[in-house]
Amino acid sequence: MLPDILNKRAVIFGLQGSGKTELAKHLNRGVRGQFIYDVHHEYNGFNRYLVENKRPDLRNKNDSAIAELNSVVNQVVLNSGQVRLFTLDEANRYCPNHYPLPASILVLNDDNRHDRIGFISIARRPAQLNTDLTELAHYIFIFQLTGRNDYSFLEDTAIGLGEAVKKLKAYHFIIVHPDRHFEFHPPIPIK
Repeated sequence: MLPDILNKRAVIFGLQGSGKTELAKHLNRGVRGQFIYDVHHEYNGFNRYLVENKRPDLRNKNDSAIAELNSVVNQVVLNSGQVRLFTLDEANRYCPNHYPLPASILVLNDDNRHDRIGFISIARRPAQLNTDLTELAHYIFIFQLTGRNDYSFLEDTAIGLGEAVKKLKAYHFIIVHPDRHFEFHPPIPIK
């Protein structure tokens, strides 16, 4: 059984094609007041913002992509009073490790409890995502990963987590709970 992530922070990690998008859809399905920042135009039927430039390059600190994200999050998510669950797909492009978080994401990540907004960040690898998002997450969902840096990060998160993630079968994932114990989960049924 999946945890209730309303009014919580969560991150989803996994290689391309591992099941991240299907899990995000499952977590958003049926939530009144859900909103997705849809970079790859994959969330048909959900309340979403379609990113015009589907592949912003934040390795060059693309200020216009950050400004667009801040504007949408401030207007739609933080100030509307309508959003109860916000999902940021490709979060590592907007919130890369070793860079400060965009202002709106910083507010959302630090104050979600007060704003009563659930927040999901999706990225391929933990090593690429701003560590504040991961370390402050109530729940971490992890599909198979193979990177050495990811393994080290996961082992630092919970003893044995890196080894467990290496052994995951296709579309299976691990849920890391707030106390950092973890459990295995079978694939999400595709709807």
